[in-house]
Amino acid sequence: MRRIPPSDAGFSLVETLTSIAIIGLVMTALTTFFVSTTTTLNTQRGLQTAVRLAHDGVDLVKSLPGAKIVAGRGELDATQQLDELKDGKIPGLKLPGLANLLATMTPAFDADLGSLAAGVAPALPIVPELVTVNNAGFKRYWFVGSCNMPLGNDLTLLSADKLGVCSLLSLPGILVPFYRVIVAVTWDNDRGCASTGGVCSFVTQTMVSAATADPVFNPSITVTPPLPDNPGNQTDEVTVPMVKPLTLAATTAYPPLAWTVEGLPPGLSYTTAGVITGTPTTAGSYIVRIIATDAMSTNDASFTWTVAALPALAPTTQTWDPNTAVAYQVPMTGGVGPNTWTATSLPAGLVIDPATGVISSTKTPMAAAANSSVKVTVVDANKKTTAATFQWNWKVAVQYPNASTPIVLAKDSSYPGQVLGFGGTPPYTWSADIMPPGLTLNATTGAVSGKVTGTTRYLVTLKVTDSKGVTNSTLVPVTITDSGLRVTSPPFNSKPDLSSAKGKTFSLPALGAAGGTAPYKWTATGMPTGVTFNTTTYQFEGSPTTVGSSTVTLTVTDKVGATSVYMFVWTVTA
Repeated sequence: MRRIPPSDAGFSLVETLTSIAIIGLVMTALTTFFVSTTTTLNTQRGLQTAVRLAHDGVDLVKSLPGAKIVAGRGELDATQQLDELKDGKIPGLKLPGLANLLATMTPAFDADLGSLAAGVAPALPIVPELVTVNNAGFKRYWFVGSCNMPLGNDLTLLSADKLGVCSLLSLPGILVPFYRVIVAVTWDNDRGCASTGGVCSFVTQTMVSAATADPVFNPSITVTPPLPDNPGNQTDEVTVPMVKPLTLAATTAYPPLAWTVEGLPPGLSYTTAGVITGTPTTAGSYIVRIIATDAMSTNDASFTWTVAALPALAPTTQTWDPNTAVAYQVPMTGGVGPNTWTATSLPAGLVIDPATGVISSTKTPMAAAANSSVKVTVVDANKKTTAATFQWNWKVAVQYPNASTPIVLAKDSSYPGQVLGFGGTPPYTWSADIMPPGLTLNATTGAVSGKVTGTTRYLVTLKVTDSKGVTNSTLVPVTITDSGLRVTSPPFNSKPDLSSAKGKTFSLPALGAAGGTAPYKWTATGMPTGVTFNTTTYQFEGSPTTVGSSTVTLTVTDKVGATSVYMFVWTVTA
């Protein structure tokens, strides 16, 4: 009888096929891993060799004196070599970084060979050097070019992002010539450098002074910088050409000398020889910096260059009180002095100073001269002229009475005079903010009528207005005497008016009255801000808080109701 094997004995066909598929996938993945690893190792091995070869090439460059770097390199060969590198014709060396370096250098060659001679045993080979390492072939190149390095990284020649860059700048006397040597190594690697056509590369560079002899440094010698002569502050005028060029000068022990100028007014320019010329176009004040650079170092100086605007006048309408001395400076902007002033149609008694433009009075004007049209002209030092016209008016004024001739009347008497005015343009209109009781003012004639009934002291503000609406006023004290009720204090300390300082307390004599029938009662109005009147003690209290003048009215009333008024000016000073 046939024996049946157990269920777990051997593999079924499906299991066998599945195992074979898994083993195939694993082997495929391992193959890719091994290939990638081998490629990476080969690339790194080649790179390490190329770095060593490139550094050996740099060591060869550094072992040569500067003058021997280009020895044996013909002009045509050296130029062709750099052109091929610039045009990307050398496999593996078409790199963006190389293009940036090549843009700042020119072919360097042995001038002793002549321009048409081929290279003769160059110290640095022109054709690539073939080197075999571990059965792998490498090509080593030397590319030599010339560039210039600013002496001491002069800030006037390069911007901050280019300091230390050897470039094609050329300014004799302040740049040091250098050789830039590019050492490049290439090798074949189809897998590792597929993006560059199967050719890998490593590139480095070094700088070598092109001086024929090495400098000798003596620490005991101090380099003296150039010493610019400061030309001093300058003044010019918009649109006016400079009278003569400004030539800069400096003392230097290391010529040649070159100039740089910063901050010149718009419209002006300079040359490296230090000559500034032009016509300024924009008014303003400019800080100008002049920089002198010799073969060893730099130094600078600064001064102010002022460009004045064209002259312009801005007079305003002038309205003056008669009997007032005149002093008016005609406003002017721009221009370059000295100036010459003239004026036409000035009111009688006025003149203009031809040097200053101040209009003043030769005598105090007493009569009307309303609405004079005055024309003022000024010519500056550059013959630039401007003119302006404005109005000059004499204000109407109260001629009589005035503060300097106070009025004294007896109670129940009439005022014997008439209010008078002058200046402005008649006819006049008269008014008063307050009149002593019993008196009235005629608005048309200025005549005062009636008999005064009040007593002691009133401050009358007389106002006059001419036919053109110009108004003026004056404050006139009127004292009225009487044997009846009257104020005896104030005056304070024999002075009719009062003055005190802002924020300060004060002490005043007691108020006093005479005549009438006692007892007396007092009231007060119009005090300065911060001051009150105590109607019980009859004292002024507090302290003034605002600078200025106030008209205070004191009123005393006796037992039978009779009143008397005393008005005074209280001036608060700072």
